[in-house]
Amino acid sequence: QGAGLAPEEAALAGSAAGMVTRALISPFDVLKIRFQLQIERVSSKRPEGKYWGLFQASHCIYSEEGLSAFWKGHIPAQLLSICFGAVQFASFEFLTEVVHKMTPYDSQTAGVHFVCGGLAACSATAVCQPLDTLRTRFAAQGNPKVGPAAAHIL
Repeated sequence: QGAGLAPEEAALAGSAAGMVTRALISPFDVLKIRFQLQIERVSSKRPEGKYWGLFQASHCIYSEEGLSAFWKGHIPAQLLSICFGAVQFASFEFLTEVVHKMTPYDSQTAGVHFVCGGLAACSATAVCQPLDTLRTRFAAQGNPKVGPAAAHIL
């Protein structure tokens, strides 16, 4: 017996999970990217850069750019999450089915799930990399905006 879901069903489930998750974590992702791109040290004890703490950075972004700034790059991020979930879930189901049908291994063992899951995550990462690059570029933008003219829409 295979893993249980058809690859199409797994892709739909993965897409839905990715979409909901991305909508909820987007503000934290924007903060993470801003902290990562800041050259100065992030420290509330010795504030050196623009952002030096979670609440301070949140307040700064909100007061300078508005609430919508926490969802900068959300469209490419949402596409990334949907695509990543679909590819990862469908790949996993496909790979475990291949193992079940073409090898003597039990497709339900932890080892097979580990290998198939790793390969599924690698395939999703490779397929979705361009969307990840766009998401990061847009989320990193403060004011004034830089980059493509369409960046303000995304």
